[in-house]
Amino acid sequence: MYDFNKPEDAYKVSRLCNRGGVTADFPPYVTFELIDDCNFTCRMCHVSYRRKSKTEMEFGLFQKCLDDIAKYGSLVRFIGYCEPFMYSKIRDAITNVKKKKLQLHITTNGSLLDRPMIDFILASKIDCVIFSFQGFTAEEFCFMRKVSRAVYNKVTDNIRSLFEMRVSDKPFIRVTTTITDRDDPADRHGFVERHSKYADEVQVTGTTHFVTLETLFSVRNIMKQSNVKAPKKAAAARCFIPNYEMKISENGDVYICCSAITDDLLIGNAREDSLYNLWHSEKSVNIRKTLSDGHLERFRECSACSARYEYEDTGNALTDTVSGNVDKYGKAIMKTA
Repeated sequence: MYDFNKPEDAYKVSRLCNRGGVTADFPPYVTFELIDDCNFTCRMCHVSYRRKSKTEMEFGLFQKCLDDIAKYGSLVRFIGYCEPFMYSKIRDAITNVKKKKLQLHITTNGSLLDRPMIDFILASKIDCVIFSFQGFTAEEFCFMRKVSRAVYNKVTDNIRSLFEMRVSDKPFIRVTTTITDRDDPADRHGFVERHSKYADEVQVTGTTHFVTLETLFSVRNIMKQSNVKAPKKAAAARCFIPNYEMKISENGDVYICCSAITDDLLIGNAREDSLYNLWHSEKSVNIRKTLSDGHLERFRECSACSARYEYEDTGNALTDTVSGNVDKYGKAIMKTA
């Protein structure tokens, strides 16, 4: 079905679905949340405020899902609310994806890479590695991630090592960050310039969203404690993300949104049915209709989503994606060349 040459090809399909309100016959990319654990306790992430099961995906289940995905040629992503490199079978997972000749993208905080893992990444020809940051400065990174400057330095050293040891165009290396009104706009250029030395692209992807913590996890006054302003709720929003996104959690639960936190967008379990059937199930169709008609308030999770809010400087991530608008920080990709 799909014949992607690079991860960006999958995102082009997703943008077409988003702008046209069309449902893909099978999602152009599928996200695996391989483990319910993370080695960071970031102040803006719900994982830091709940008990983690620390369970990980059984490899047999991973292979079953991968066989399903390979029928359609979708991009595979290791992201989710976890640190993918904590998965005990991460090397086997990477190897199997590439054996299926599928595109593979991994998003990581970068702290767990070492020389053997960097060597493995390069040998495996992973297509894209995204390093996720917070804020424009090292100080803001450490504040939001609740880590020391030594950890920040280790992350940047790891990215530099991967970049300098690379002898081909794989993996494509991207550094991304979200920001808050704590960040000084004058620091944006320095962020881009600093990381462009060892990345193919540097990107500001929007504003760090705290609303779900207060709404879904009862983390009271987190915005006040973090000294960030609350966003304004958008007058209206229609969401087409379930038309092209799928996430599989470590226990096999399948969601039609990669940002899903609750069971609002749960459509079944991969142990019990094929991914294709779950994608086209009656529940999936009903969720898509509800959200595309603009009734985000019917789902508690969607009502608290960043798609439902407007930020002063970065706007609304959902509507900007649909319209192609770029905020003043340059959500569009900034290349090193």
